[in-house]
Amino acid sequence: MPSTRRVLRTEDSRRTELLGTIASNSLPIVGVAFLDWSAAALLFLYWFELGVDSVWALVRAVFAGRPPTIETGTLLIGPLAERQFALSIPRTDLRVYLTTVLALPVTVLVLAGVWVFTGALLIGPLPEPSTETVSGVLLATVGIFVLTGVTTVRNYFYNGAYRKHNSTTAFRGLLPRMVTVFFGGILTLMLITAATEGPEAELGSLDPTVVGLPMVLMVVCFKFTSDLLGVYSDRLAVYFKSYDQDYGWQTAPSKARSIDETLAEASERLRPVRWGRVIGGPLRFPHHPGSVFLCAIGLLVAVLFAIGGAWDIVAVIVVTSVSIPVLLLCLDQLLRYGAIEYRIDADNGTLMAYDHLFGTALWRIESWDEQRLRVEKTPLDSLFGTETVTIEHAGGEYILPHLSDAAPVVAVFDRQPERSEQLFPGRASLFG
Repeated sequence: MPSTRRVLRTEDSRRTELLGTIASNSLPIVGVAFLDWSAAALLFLYWFELGVDSVWALVRAVFAGRPPTIETGTLLIGPLAERQFALSIPRTDLRVYLTTVLALPVTVLVLAGVWVFTGALLIGPLPEPSTETVSGVLLATVGIFVLTGVTTVRNYFYNGAYRKHNSTTAFRGLLPRMVTVFFGGILTLMLITAATEGPEAELGSLDPTVVGLPMVLMVVCFKFTSDLLGVYSDRLAVYFKSYDQDYGWQTAPSKARSIDETLAEASERLRPVRWGRVIGGPLRFPHHPGSVFLCAIGLLVAVLFAIGGAWDIVAVIVVTSVSIPVLLLCLDQLLRYGAIEYRIDADNGTLMAYDHLFGTALWRIESWDEQRLRVEKTPLDSLFGTETVTIEHAGGEYILPHLSDAAPVVAVFDRQPERSEQLFPGRASLFG
């Protein structure tokens, strides 16, 4: 049963969002009723409002309180996602996850592309508005920006909603707004076209001022109704069992990992051998399709130049096509194992992986959690005289590569390990 405080905060957030929605949607009504705004002015305003919503969605994503959901096996960004490293904001409990910052430029490009495309589709066909209309629309946009900011600060930060979201679920509500603006804009353009010269009207001849007041108010009401449905969307839980009250149609994000970093006594500490922390990456080359694809594309281009007999260019392309994926894999290996240390408490049957660079424990396993234990020799292990230990458990498996002596790790578990030699390491999560 939800606590009274949670219910009160939910109602407070709904009330704040409702007031913000009413206020922001009142601005176009004022513009249409008292400032003689045309349908073009409404499209400009709703297009700018979409940009405002995107900006505040990015703010919510940056300060989301839960780590982003990223596969730990992903090249380069996977090791960072596993460590869940975050920068704390002084005097607050806000945190900014490193992986969110790294993924943010891509998100910005996508949102900017959608915004520009929407503008070109809906605003492009319209004639240039008057100076008075532009000034009024920009003033209304500033008002919407402030109202959206107040709602975000009140609901997301003050009421603590950020603690329940990650950088993905923080964008909840933005997609429906995009859809509303898109289809509302298409509807408005259809009305303008029909009122101008009919279905055969050319884009350059469209006249937004010919659309009457009732039609313009209809568009405003359509947008207003859509925003009101967004405020009360959580009530759909009554009708749709798969709908989550806090996250909409999205899956609830996992909470930040919490691992007990204390050991009664770390009798021994192991690390992968130095060169194994770097050059062990290329052994996983077959298990990274992106690297294989990059290499294959380069080699295909080299074949085309080879047909023309440009052997100098062929040599450069071949070296580049192979060296870049290898360097990326080596960097990935360094991020995964460069600062890792395995702490062993053999008396209590505990093994923990700790990363010194980020100052965090990656995983911890007790002897009774282990389901299968393997000691394997990869080609690199044969070269360095090392061994790779794989520990299977209920949630997956942990791989401890290129250890100079696997005996202390094996001693944690009450069984003899399986031993084998393999050409390539198995495809599995390196950190479980």
